[in-house]
Amino acid sequence: MKIGLCAKQEIKSSQVDDRFARAAFFVIYDSSTSEYIFLKNPFDVEHGAGPKVIEFFAEKGVTVLIAPTLGPNAQKAAQMAGMSTYEQNQSSVEENIKAFLEKHKI
Repeated sequence: MKIGLCAKQEIKSSQVDDRFARAAFFVIYDSSTSEYIFLKNPFDVEHGAGPKVIEFFAEKGVTVLIAPTLGPNAQKAAQMAGMSTYEQNQSSVEENIKAFLEKHKI
């Protein structure tokens, strides 16, 4: 399973970013390999970034998104992509993933 998150820095101990589409970095965690991939946010648009970020994550194989509250367009895009969304807690990337995996017994 691939899990997507937003981060302020390019390390797993980074705080999650509370700006979904405007986050500094995107993180993809692969639960089958325990690998973290950090990607600089490539989107610099004024409007419509949320659905573009969802599409970006979907293209990378992300099926679970742990993020701040999504806007209606991003939420709809996630549903259309078959992506499950969960609200992040205000801690690190690593702690959010650990909490998700423990809660869902993965």
